[in-house]
Amino acid sequence: MTSQMEDVMRTLKTTAVLVAIVALAIAGTANAQVKVSDTEYTKLYITLNTVGTAQALSQKNVFDTTGKEATKLSPGMQTAFGDLGFLGKFGKKQEIEMYFDLYLASRNHPSQTYGDQGYLIVRGIPENLGQPQLLKMIFDKVDFKAGAFLVDFGDQEQHRSNNAIVQKNPLVGNYVIDPNFVSVGVQLMSKPGRYGWLVAATNGTNTEDFQRGRGNALNAKIYAYPIKPLRTSLSFYTVNHAETPAAGGSRATLFSGNRSGERYGAVLGGGQAPGGVLPGAGKDLRAGQVDATWDGASPIKLYGHYGITRDKDTNGSAPGTPQESWRYYAGDVVYKFTPTVYAAVRYSAADAMKLNDIKSSGKVDRIQFGGGLWLTKNLLAKVEYVTQKYHGFRTGDIVNNGIQAWRDPSFKGVVSEVSFAF
Repeated sequence: MTSQMEDVMRTLKTTAVLVAIVALAIAGTANAQVKVSDTEYTKLYITLNTVGTAQALSQKNVFDTTGKEATKLSPGMQTAFGDLGFLGKFGKKQEIEMYFDLYLASRNHPSQTYGDQGYLIVRGIPENLGQPQLLKMIFDKVDFKAGAFLVDFGDQEQHRSNNAIVQKNPLVGNYVIDPNFVSVGVQLMSKPGRYGWLVAATNGTNTEDFQRGRGNALNAKIYAYPIKPLRTSLSFYTVNHAETPAAGGSRATLFSGNRSGERYGAVLGGGQAPGGVLPGAGKDLRAGQVDATWDGASPIKLYGHYGITRDKDTNGSAPGTPQESWRYYAGDVVYKFTPTVYAAVRYSAADAMKLNDIKSSGKVDRIQFGGGLWLTKNLLAKVEYVTQKYHGFRTGDIVNNGIQAWRDPSFKGVVSEVSFAF
């Protein structure tokens, strides 16, 4: 047996042992109970999600900004993640809905509990306002949302992992470019149906920000089900913070504000989102994305998206207006062998069209394949093989504030997780 085959076998053995440990550890939580209040005017629900992850990844051509090569990675366990969510519905017709959730542990704050979303949705006229005809006409057609909520850009939220909420994702990792962030604002949206729309205004950052020159963000989405199994959508987002400084000023975090971080630990220098591409400086940002999902009676489920993002002034209030632009795309295929066993493959990529105002041919490819087994209706075990590589970048190209893309960095290996949710 060659040395390479021996390395592969050692990696697989290590991963199998780690998966077994994670499964046993998390299975012990399956007896957790939740008390639900259900009265005539109030309905309360509590959700809990936990996940344990093991990885055996290797990387090469990874250097820091000083030119020092990164150390090799060892197989091991990631930090365990957890989420606690609260949903309340109030009123005679449950016209008021309240939701908030807490990250009990996350990659960015492994030993600190902190908030993620917290918002209200008004689906009908609050009972003490009576039945004004104008309000009735409005709430017959639309819902109103206000608070700190996930900006509704694209449909990838239904196919990705968010901290310990991982069971919507058929694989372990997410997408190379992964728009996902929470902001404070208001949103108007149509009632659910075959066709729909939403418009929202937020403060364009993921925390409060009162700097002079800070812009406000606008986003919109339209969606349709042309036929029952097919969903299509088109999303748009824009914000301008260019009147604030590039360093220390306001910045949009549509592509870099994911509070839970990425799913691969320590690769490509680690940080908030190991392995992810975080385009632009978020100063004068515009982005658009088109999505399509096929989920019918057949055992095959398909999902794909294509997006473009451009930062028109990465310098902010400093002289000059250098631009950065990317296009990104992805495709998922999931095949269900039985109601409890499935296989999945995903390809996602990011093309750098312009970096620091210079045209680029740089590209980042990620391929993931694996599958899952539902041990119970609440307990899901998944395994994935992933490989990702940068290539085609000009000498000296730096992305994500530190990755030397021109050296063609890459990583590959096996990641597995067991998750529990109720």
